[in-house]
Amino acid sequence: MPIDGIKIVQAVMEGSRIRDAKGIIPTFGVYLSLFFVDYYNQLSFQFEKAWGKDPKKEAATLLVEAAQECGYATFQGIRNSWEWEEVVQPMIEKKEDQIYGFTAMAEAFGWGDLKVMEILADEKLVIRVSDSYEATGYLKRYGLTDSGKCYMLQGVAAAFMDLLYGEEYPEGCFAFKTDEVSCRAKGDPFCEFVAQKRV
Repeated sequence: MPIDGIKIVQAVMEGSRIRDAKGIIPTFGVYLSLFFVDYYNQLSFQFEKAWGKDPKKEAATLLVEAAQECGYATFQGIRNSWEWEEVVQPMIEKKEDQIYGFTAMAEAFGWGDLKVMEILADEKLVIRVSDSYEATGYLKRYGLTDSGKCYMLQGVAAAFMDLLYGEEYPEGCFAFKTDEVSCRAKGDPFCEFVAQKRV
């Protein structure tokens, strides 16, 4: 049975109607909140620009690692939730199907239209996104650049592979790393992420 991404997105949307007084959304085993992407983008890109000697490299590495650790814990919580068990698990036929479940969840979170282009078990994951909010935000604020700017999606793509092929949670984070080989912020037609095992 293929993964029905629309069904997963609908389940997340339904679950997001329940919020506490602070706006926290408890669903799929994790706590979510609404967050303005312009604000997130402003924090990330100003952090990068304010960093020390080699601002692009070091700040970008920190932002990607933060996203990877966040994605690793968040999607571990999601795949252990009763909602995942009820909605997604019945559609999973092989281990790699979890990736399609994760990308549908990420779409529901508003992270972009993640399309899985290739999965090689324990080796490689390629995800393409045509509407990354980070690339859009960078272009809007600064115009074209010479390096990828989708730090959250870089980290999350690696986290997906960490969860499937890394050591058992919580020891498997950072088993994989991601290169953003194309980014709309560089003038490419889409953003593309290649996650591979660290050597």
